[in-house]
Amino acid sequence: MSFDRKTILEAIDNLSVHLKKNFISDSPFVLLSTYNHIKTVIAYYAILKSGKIAAILNPECKSIELTEIIKDIDPCALLFINTNTITFNYDEEVVFRTPDPEFVVHSNLNDVSTLIFTNAEDGYAKGAMLTDRNLITEINDIIQIENMAAEKVGCALLPFYHLFGLVKGMLTPVYGGYPFLICEPDLLNISGLVAQIKKYNVTNIYSVPSVYYVLSKVPGIASYLEFVNDYISGGNKLSEFIFESFKRNTGGILREGYGLTEASPACTVNYRNTEVNINSIGKAFPSCRIKIIGEKDNECKTGKLGEICIKGDNVFKGYFNNEQLSKRILRNGWLHTGDLGTKDSKGYIYFRGLKKNMINVAGNNIYPRELERLLKLHENVESIEIFSKDSNIHGNIMGAKIKLRKYSEKSQKSFKEWCIKNITNTKLPRIWEFLD
Repeated sequence: MSFDRKTILEAIDNLSVHLKKNFISDSPFVLLSTYNHIKTVIAYYAILKSGKIAAILNPECKSIELTEIIKDIDPCALLFINTNTITFNYDEEVVFRTPDPEFVVHSNLNDVSTLIFTNAEDGYAKGAMLTDRNLITEINDIIQIENMAAEKVGCALLPFYHLFGLVKGMLTPVYGGYPFLICEPDLLNISGLVAQIKKYNVTNIYSVPSVYYVLSKVPGIASYLEFVNDYISGGNKLSEFIFESFKRNTGGILREGYGLTEASPACTVNYRNTEVNINSIGKAFPSCRIKIIGEKDNECKTGKLGEICIKGDNVFKGYFNNEQLSKRILRNGWLHTGDLGTKDSKGYIYFRGLKKNMINVAGNNIYPRELERLLKLHENVESIEIFSKDSNIHGNIMGAKIKLRKYSEKSQKSFKEWCIKNITNTKLPRIWEFLD
């Protein structure tokens, strides 16, 4: 189904008016359950037009994490989109909340438009504050780098609740004024997915390595991608195995980039019209600088290992209500990413691993301490140990070694069922090892 600009603008206006008329609380946030759906486009811009900040929520977020997020930001409204309809039912999809009298905003929220939860190294996710300047800087860089114009058709095979998907799949085409295809990156319906890509003459695709690998295995895939002339890969390190498999089966070249939520998110790419350096995550975007910094905050020499650090208008404002962590990660004007890398004499950046305690699974950042904390909320858990294994397809596969206080097949099943009910699916281990 196609939507014209006039129809979308009218829907944004109507929803923003409804929001402003019905706010009970003066909280700066509206929590948006962010599906890959036209109603997400409408809701996001309606929230901004109503004068509030859009707090992005993974629609798969379960009760425990949702309760914690609501406590952290005390949103004045919750938008839970019904993806089975095109028009909003305000009574069912918008919930207005009364304010928590104990909630206090310590952060300066001037010019903040978007909040996305990330960085749970200490066990608790933080709200990254992104400003209009951050996002517009990022968008303008993308339009310049990709040479995006009205005749192009973009498609992000990424969830919009990830900033990579939100920026590439929604914000950039809306700002740039070119068509874009919205679809769920549903690999279980891969035939339907590629049929849409062909039907709507998609020219630019953005996704993670594992999705490109699955695409490369579709029989006759080259015919479905006949209009595509640009593929960007990000989210986790692209393996040579996937790069070659995709090139062999489609004729397409994957251009790898790198970024993180705190950098809005992308900040490097293997540029168009240059030979792709398969070992590198590319060169810096036009509007930012990248240094490799050592333990004493000194810039490393060419080829020396250090922390990837970023400076520019794309760098976020800080973490909501967490000045201490914000000052630690933003030092001397540089964003310290927690990622290790090297830089060569031509400006290419090479990702060399993680300094921070995080596991990347198919583009999803999993923080072991957060997962351990959540799993230990179950009364029958005695101890948890999170581990990971390397994967050419997913980057990593995560597992958990679990010791239960009362051990039996029934208790194992009960524990897994509890996890599925209470914890976001993308955070759950794929390998379960129960210790007796």
